[in-house]
Amino acid sequence: MGRLKKRSKQLLEARKIAKMKNTVRKDHELDLDKVTPAPSTPTNSSVLLSMQTSSKKKTVDIPAMDIGSSSSLFNDQSAKQAYRTIIDISQIEKLLSPLLCPYCNADGLTLHSDDNSRFGLVLKLKLYCDNCGTVVNDVFTSERSLNDKKFSINTSAVVASSLCGLGPLTFNNFCEHLDLPGLSAKNFYNRTKSIYKDAEDVRQALRSKTIRLVRKEHAKNSNSALSDDDILDIAVSFDGTWMTRGHKSMIGVSCVIDVLTGYVIDFEVLSSFCQTCSTTGTRLKAQSPALYKEWFESHKPDCDINYTGSSGMMETHAAEILWRRSIEKFKLRYTTMLSDGDSKAFNKVCEIKPYGDVPITKEECVNHVGKRMGTALRNLVTDCSKKGISLGGNGVGKLTQQTIKKLSKYYTRAIRKHNDAKQMRNAILASMYHNFSTDKRPMHHLCPSGADSWCFYKSCEAKNVKPGKHSLHIHTPLNYDLLAEHLKPIYKRLSEPQLLQRCLLGSTQNANESFHSCIWNICSKSRFSSLKKVNFSVLAAVGQFNFGFSFGSEIKSFFDCQVSKSSQRLGLLRLKKRLKNAAYKKQQVVKRRLLLRKEAKARKELQFIEAEGVSYSSGHF
Repeated sequence: MGRLKKRSKQLLEARKIAKMKNTVRKDHELDLDKVTPAPSTPTNSSVLLSMQTSSKKKTVDIPAMDIGSSSSLFNDQSAKQAYRTIIDISQIEKLLSPLLCPYCNADGLTLHSDDNSRFGLVLKLKLYCDNCGTVVNDVFTSERSLNDKKFSINTSAVVASSLCGLGPLTFNNFCEHLDLPGLSAKNFYNRTKSIYKDAEDVRQALRSKTIRLVRKEHAKNSNSALSDDDILDIAVSFDGTWMTRGHKSMIGVSCVIDVLTGYVIDFEVLSSFCQTCSTTGTRLKAQSPALYKEWFESHKPDCDINYTGSSGMMETHAAEILWRRSIEKFKLRYTTMLSDGDSKAFNKVCEIKPYGDVPITKEECVNHVGKRMGTALRNLVTDCSKKGISLGGNGVGKLTQQTIKKLSKYYTRAIRKHNDAKQMRNAILASMYHNFSTDKRPMHHLCPSGADSWCFYKSCEAKNVKPGKHSLHIHTPLNYDLLAEHLKPIYKRLSEPQLLQRCLLGSTQNANESFHSCIWNICSKSRFSSLKKVNFSVLAAVGQFNFGFSFGSEIKSFFDCQVSKSSQRLGLLRLKKRLKNAAYKKQQVVKRRLLLRKEAKARKELQFIEAEGVSYSSGHF
């Protein structure tokens, strides 16, 4: 009697499950990007199981994070308790095999995968009774999104690939080695199109949050109240980067970073190439100009070309765009531009006068200014060599590569250590005349006086001690008769008061260079990428740069992708590792050690080159 009651109860439960399944099937739509997989046996396949509760989310909230703390973007209450894992189907079979069939009450339940119902990474599993031949239950290995009815695991895979810089080929290579079915190229690209289209909403939210924080910090720094309508004057660091190394890149990125807070405020991506125009457009133009014109009108909104000109002018054109929209979009005026002087960006901004009569001043990046000395000296050696004058090569007092590096370092050090233009100029010229000095012709009139002076000659004078020989104390001797007439104009040009005035703050573009590294870590320079992909990569890089690695979880949430505690834990571990590494490298002892290693490595390489001579040169042998 008890067995019959148990049997009846099992049948009722089975009917309820079947009824629920039929209801769900009516609400679900078939995924159009269906992948037809190769035949496989359930016991030798693996599947990525997903257990989650989808939630409809249309807003992005980006909290300001204290990167020095262990806070994360989500708290325990908002984090989903669901998770994903990769498991062999054979392991699930072992788990289910002891269970009894609700229809015949016999053991022997087996799990079958329905290859005709596979959609990308999603597989349909059927629980089958070998005894009575009944399909007890069937379920997909992932739930569908409430927004578009697509399987969430496929969307999560594409979003994750986009955040990691993976294309369909690389992603499927990864799946191949994990014995996962992967995604078809069509499926992958269709989902990326949807992601890139909706990413503009994320960008607007990111901008709004960043601007609020920037205005708040500036108001706090100036001890003044700012309303949302007040226009704020700020100093920004501006720089550009190109996708392809060299000067033939078809995609360039430029950004402005607030000097005070270090936040990336705005960016612009320019492209002079469109893959669709290059293929379909070229073919249609050859067939029929009228047909091409009609096609281009429909393609124009999606065309990747938003710039026409040389690669070098991309940075200048982007600066014009960014400065023109700063007041309209952000109520900000970029009145001070910290730049490297490698492009015409500053001249162009001054020419268009985006703020009317409000002037825009320029600050130089100390690192880039320091490189000008080395560049000028190397060009000098090359130009004189063409005229038959040998300033470089071996020999004491000549401009060898090692000597040029030292003079460039002295020049940069003179700029960094002084906050007055006159003192900078004296220190720069002193580094030249000091090395020109000999026992017969000492030139230490610009060297600093005092017993603690770095100049041995001035130090001995202050101590009333007879100076030693110059050959023993000057480590970078220069031949006055050979080099004076060539070096003086260079030092005069690079010590002009106008240039040094722009170096008084001692600012650098290290923040820009660091941000560029974030971009190309997501979007590899070694592979071609479209304008839309680079745009998304820059957006993800801005979020990571401004708010930490947890911003990736915020993007995933926006696209209805699962964010569990596993995601938070791994993101937090990455953040802690980054902070630990930064704290280590920030120590003065470590900085000194790294510098000495770098210099020792450079010296060793130069010694090899000087000893071996020319060992590799195009067409030389």
